[in-house]
Order: sequence, then C-alpha cells, then structure tokens
Amino acid sequence: MKFDLSNTERAAIALAEKNKIDIEEAEKLLLESQICLEASDEIKTSYPLQVAFLSCFNAGNRIFKGGVICSIPDNVPNLLNLNGETFNEVLFDLFPFSKEDNLKDSTQKILFGKNPTSINEIELVCSGWQGGINIYNSDINILKNHRTNVCFGACLASSYALFWVFNKTFSMIEKVDEESFGYSLWTNSSEYDWTGSINEGPYDIVLPSNIWTVGLGHLGQAYLWVLANQKCYQGVEILLQDFDTLGKENLGSQLLSYDFQIGLKKTRICADFLKKVGINSKIIEKPFNEFDQQDSDLNQFKILLTGLDNIDARRKINPDRFQVCIDGATNGKLINFDSFTFRNLKLLDKCPEEIWIKEEVVKQEIFHENLYKMVEEKGGCGILTNVGISTPFVGLFGASILISELAKNVINENKLVTFSGKMRTTGSYSIV
Repeated sequence: MKFDLSNTERAAIALAEKNKIDIEEAEKLLLESQICLEASDEIKTSYPLQVAFLSCFNAGNRIFKGGVICSIPDNVPNLLNLNGETFNEVLFDLFPFSKEDNLKDSTQKILFGKNPTSINEIELVCSGWQGGINIYNSDINILKNHRTNVCFGACLASSYALFWVFNKTFSMIEKVDEESFGYSLWTNSSEYDWTGSINEGPYDIVLPSNIWTVGLGHLGQAYLWVLANQKCYQGVEILLQDFDTLGKENLGSQLLSYDFQIGLKKTRICADFLKKVGINSKIIEKPFNEFDQQDSDLNQFKILLTGLDNIDARRKINPDRFQVCIDGATNGKLINFDSFTFRNLKLLDKCPEEIWIKEEVVKQEIFHENLYKMVEEKGGCGILTNVGISTPFVGLFGASILISELAKNVINENKLVTFSGKMRTTGSYSIV
C-alpha cells in the first residue's frame, strides 16, 4: 500500500496514527465531523468576540469537514478590518454557512457570551490580552474588557476552544484540562486570578510598520492572521518570504489558503489576503539565507518573525541585523503535536549556530510509528518518515503568543526570552 502524502492533510495523519487506522478512514472521520458556534447579542458590540468567532469559523472549517454551523443574532454590525457591511457577510466571504437543521446531538458547541449548559458545550472568553474557556460544571470566568483595539486574547481563546473541541471529538489526548482555564499574554499568568485587571494589557498598541516574515506555512499564515486582525493595523508593509507553493496537504492547517489557490506561491496567497485588510506587502520567492539580510534594499525591515521548518535556515539568522528577532516552532510528532516554542533571539546569550547545532549525520526519524508499521506490513516502504502533523489551532496558539510578544518588545514591558508549552494544559508552560 502506498500513501499519497501530497494529497493527505496533516490532521488526517494525526487521526490515523492515534487510532491505528488507514489514512482513508481518518479522512472519513474528518468529513463526518462538525462543530457549532453560537453567539449572544454581546457579539454585536464586542470586537474581541467577533475576532474570536471569526477565527474559530476560519480554522474550524479547515478541520471539521462536516461543516461549521453558526447561530448568531441578525444584523450584527461588522467591527473588523475585513470588508463587509455586516459580520455575517465577513463570515460568508471566508466559507459558506452550514445549516442548523443538520446539527447532530453529539456535535460540540463553542459559545460566545453564553455560559455552557451541557457537557457538549464550552464558552470562549476573551479580552485584548486574556483568553480562555469555561467548561461545563466548572468555574465560570468573566472578562469584561471588550473596549479594546487588541485581539491577542481573542485569538488565543479561539485556539484553546478549537483544541478542546477537537480533542473532545476525536479523543486525541487523554490528559487535558477538565476545568475552566485561561492565560494572560500580558503578564504570562495562568494562575487562578488570570482574569484580573492587572493581567490585562494596554487597549491600544502601535506595532512596527515594517515586518519581515520568513516561512508562510501554518505558523507564518497564523502570524499574518493575528497581525491583520489588530484594529486599525493598516498603512504598513510586510515582507513575505517563502519559496513553496500551496498543496492540498496544506489546506487543513493554513489559515489563509483555499483549494482554488492550489499550485500558487504561498507569498502571493498571503499578499492577496493582506491587501484585503489594507496592508501592503513585498515578496521574496526563494529560501532564506544570510545574504538576504545584507541586502540594502531591505534595510527598513527591522523586525524578523520566522516560522521555519528546518534547522539549516534557522542557523543563518543574524539577530544583530534586527531590532526584534523572534523564531517560532511546533512539533510534528503525535505526542507533541499541540506544542509551541518560541525564542527571542535578540535576548538570548547564544547565537543561532549554538542553539541549533548541525549534526554531521542526520538520522532518519520516524514521526508516525503506527502508520510506518502499517505501510511495511502491506508491502510498502517507509515513506511516512519525517512528515509532521500540523493543525490551524496550534498555529493560532503559537501566533497569539509570538505576536503578543512582538507588541511587548515594542512597548518594552514584560518581555519573555523563551516560551515552551503544550495546549493541553497551561501547567506545561515553561517561560523565561
């Protein structure tokens, strides 16, 4: 048996590996899955809740192939940067709505402005810098900081909610938080009082006007999603660098990509999205190297954000060239697929070549042991080696943390040097 990984979405690989089933069976599970997003009238006046709902709708459609069912009030005004007279028009421009009469009894719901009343419901709560979820029969956290132009907490809460629903639907991870939880991106607090006003950051921020993003996969596109949804973040320029084209396998994990764009350069896809929200861009369609950083025509780009997938490219980063230089990374193994790590390279004592030591002999590492064995048993070869798992909610999680850190570097407060953690529990977070 031979798997065509060029046409296999990464979430299907995760399901196949976890359940010891064929890729075809895993893809069927995705096609049969759905979620429901339900909002109260609060969404009419809350910018963070609209960003959170939009983020769940966008990422949810990429994972739950059976449809994202929306239940929202009529005539919700559009408070976002994306074009549309109403919030409904903004949603419909991303994906078609699924009909409510197709809702299954077992479908998980994410609520916005409503408390959960059953085991199949969670409530998403967010402010500018705080994000979390309320779980049925647990404490109810309340955030009232909706008068803000910042959406870091909204994007973070969206990632938590989608991860929780994904795990509830597919039973990916056994030990996850079973009580309401959240996190402050301003003070990096996950303690019981993370909802306190001291853990909410400024309502307005000024992000840098020239940002260089390298790597436009599921992390890089999530960076752009978080940046683009900051209120009034316009009139700036972003340098987009990637050499890759969009493939079918990317559709389930990348927030800005659609099937009609398959075969296009990821730089062009991202540039088209940024144009819709009033952000100018330049593109470089080649692998990142040390000479790019010496190009005098690019001197205005003093901020570097990377979402690379290989050590060699990371080793070529020159942090001294930039005012802010932050690298983000996820883990493609099933056991750690919900993890994210970032390093603020300007604040580290080590240079990139010391951080990412190049091995003389690169060992082939089998990411997906169960699938690898299935292929071998059926007379195939080990073609599943080193194919990583990626999902849009993990990308959104990482982007919320990394872009909020960019803002804190500009404000020069509460800056982190490193962050490492798994979405399954805030208790796993390691910060320096």
